[in-house]
Amino acid sequence: MTSADTAFSHIIANSDEVEYVPFSYPEAGGTGGTSEFGEIAIVREQSYNGNLLVAAFWKVQPATSPLYDIPLGDESGFVIEGSATIELIDSGETLELKAGDLYSFTKGTLSRWTIHEPFKKFVVVNDGPAPSN
Repeated sequence: MTSADTAFSHIIANSDEVEYVPFSYPEAGGTGGTSEFGEIAIVREQSYNGNLLVAAFWKVQPATSPLYDIPLGDESGFVIEGSATIELIDSGETLELKAGDLYSFTKGTLSRWTIHEPFKKFVVVNDGPAPSN
């Protein structure tokens, strides 16, 4: 697939004007179940060559998430509003995020998010092939 084959050449989206739906994702640990936490508005789902490349807005009210293991690919995000504490289960570390912060986790990072105030982020998830040398 080439960029000429895609349905768009560019997208302009405002986080307050897109349509949000419940965010459902595979339960951590590969149990086959699903978890739901927050709402997502997907702006893009694949790269020019068909690989997974999700660009989306995500929002949630104060709460604590189920375990989340970044199941779809490496995830990077920018916090638009709110604050959260992220517990990295495997290392025991905790990270604090607030509006204006960037974060990035590799696929499979097991975490639990505690949201302290209404929270919104822009997130990109990529699971493309490794670059060839």
